[in-house]
Amino acid sequence: MKSDATNRDGAKALRRRNVVLFLLFLNVVTSAAVSIYIPCLRYMAVDLGTTNAMMQMTIVVHLIGEFIGRFFCGPLLDFYEERRIVLPALLLSAIGHGGCFLADSMGMFMAMRFLQAFGASVVYVASIGIINMEYGRSSQKNGVIGILELYQPIAWILSPFVGCILGEISSWRLSFLVLMLAQMFGIAFFYAYHEKERKQRPILSISKFICDYSSILKNSYFVTYALIPGLFTGGYMIFASNSPFICSSILGNNSLGIALFQAIPLVFYVVATFAYRAVVDNFNVKMAKSIGIGVYVGFGIYMIFMILAERSWTANHLLALMCSQCVGSAFLVPISVLKALQSSEHASGAGASTVVVFRNIIMSLCISLGAKMSESITMIMGAVFMTVGTVLVLMITRKIMKKRYMRRK
Repeated sequence: MKSDATNRDGAKALRRRNVVLFLLFLNVVTSAAVSIYIPCLRYMAVDLGTTNAMMQMTIVVHLIGEFIGRFFCGPLLDFYEERRIVLPALLLSAIGHGGCFLADSMGMFMAMRFLQAFGASVVYVASIGIINMEYGRSSQKNGVIGILELYQPIAWILSPFVGCILGEISSWRLSFLVLMLAQMFGIAFFYAYHEKERKQRPILSISKFICDYSSILKNSYFVTYALIPGLFTGGYMIFASNSPFICSSILGNNSLGIALFQAIPLVFYVVATFAYRAVVDNFNVKMAKSIGIGVYVGFGIYMIFMILAERSWTANHLLALMCSQCVGSAFLVPISVLKALQSSEHASGAGASTVVVFRNIIMSLCISLGAKMSESITMIMGAVFMTVGTVLVLMITRKIMKKRYMRRK
């Protein structure tokens, strides 16, 4: 009997691991769609008979499609099972990729980009819901959320290289064909996936839809932690959007070198994520949180020292500090996501959607801010420092509010 129980536990653990790895893969695919074609933008502009500026607008169209999709699709997961929402959404996304592959005009490409982003927007939110069901209140969920949060760094590291290689093999269209096939693979998974029995879901209504968003946005605990993932992403995007300028003195106009320069901090993020999981599994979340805050404080102290000592910034200084920011974020982002979702369990779909929408909004603002900074490393470091400082202020504010709440009780 004991052997049978052990076998069941082993099979359950293997199923959970396979589910998490596939969800990570699918989130990498959907996130890669943002940047996989960026190396080919100039060729696409010629092929579609438009300008480089209009091609850059396709990224904005993607973000708009994601925003609208998450606003509606996320909360629907509170009312319907994952498969009923994810399958048609992924089908829309696959059709969008196919349309981009076949597009012969800028108008058609823009429309298909929007459709693809709208459909793919539900994947992250559904992944959070599935992990909640698979792990319940298990302590392992902390580490699993950390693994899932690797999707964006992995996509940002790999997708430009993959797009460049596929463009050399054939043309920019091949990237969208590959993404479409990956989405079809996702459809097959969700069709075969059987979720656990879940307590009775509420009946969909407009008032409940609005009430869910209203309740989580009024929750200061939720908002505090939901902003932190966006601030990390925003800080990195300020760095990434200026990399072609700031590293030109040491790398010239070498595109491969610039891509590597951008990827190095994300590699630190990936490695630190596994360290975070080891700390959570062998010690506790509190220690992981302390490590993350300690790294951020070290970032701030070094920044202040450089300013007071009137030292001149170099690209290598910036790179080293961005690596430390990514290490701190690898410890704080998963904790922040989990704490935000724990405070919105009554509306988990709306909560997960809002976390990602906050991230997209902050990322868009920081990309716009970064575009104004040109080659000034001092201004870039100042802006990144502000995002790091804001994270620390949010963490301290939350701690003060928690102590006041406990005193009132």
